[in-house]
Amino acid sequence: MNSNSILNKIKIYGISPKKFYGQNFILDENILKKIVERSNINEKINILEIGPGPGGLTHEILKSNVNQVFVIEKDKDLLPFLEDIKKLFPNKLNIILEDALCFDIKKLNNNPFKIISNLPYNISTILLIKWLTTDICNTSCMSLTLMFQKEVAERIVAKKGSSKRSRISIISELYTNPKIVLNVSPGSFLPRPKVNSALVYFEILKKPRFNHNQLRLKLIIDTAFNQKRKMVRSSLKKVFPNVELALKKVGIEKTERPQSIELKSFCDLSLI
Repeated sequence: MNSNSILNKIKIYGISPKKFYGQNFILDENILKKIVERSNINEKINILEIGPGPGGLTHEILKSNVNQVFVIEKDKDLLPFLEDIKKLFPNKLNIILEDALCFDIKKLNNNPFKIISNLPYNISTILLIKWLTTDICNTSCMSLTLMFQKEVAERIVAKKGSSKRSRISIISELYTNPKIVLNVSPGSFLPRPKVNSALVYFEILKKPRFNHNQLRLKLIIDTAFNQKRKMVRSSLKKVFPNVELALKKVGIEKTERPQSIELKSFCDLSLI
């Protein structure tokens, strides 16, 4: 499905991207192909796609070596696009009209699956954190290939010491191996976003990288990164009555700032 055919269908059905849904449709056929290529589909497995829009990426996924494709779309106006594609792949495409934030990916656990999506930007990080922190290592999900604003993608993959390191960096590193695999310019989208975008590939780990207390870890990293310019002896004193003793137990220098702390140290701190 090339950009002209997508545009023609958009005109035929009288549909335009909705800002309140965070819709930015990808029209560039070359980019759609690259997204599927970067998803490393090496075996016939199931695919989950969030926010398929007019179905350009859906069509490209269905052309690859996949078993079943499940698409979750909240906007009922886009159903005609998806029904047209379903006619071409009648036994492969499953359309779910639902809010992706309410969908439990564990429903797909009967078979190995991957998630491939040009996510609506207004829910992209919310969805990612939800998936990663709801025991994703114990699902049959093998990987995520997701489009983000480039600035968000850079925060996701930021390593220790980077000024871009954040809460989402910590969570992504704990459950996955994240990597930026493609940069995408605004001209590939309709409407053109004001920022560049980037595709991130997440290899899901078989278990979290380190032992941790999830609730305590969330509290610690939320508190620390809410005041990321402060030394942790100051930002974490609300979490630990004797903050300097707690930091010393796990080998964290009290003068460090959160972006300079190893993931393991945060995890160890959550177990105190």
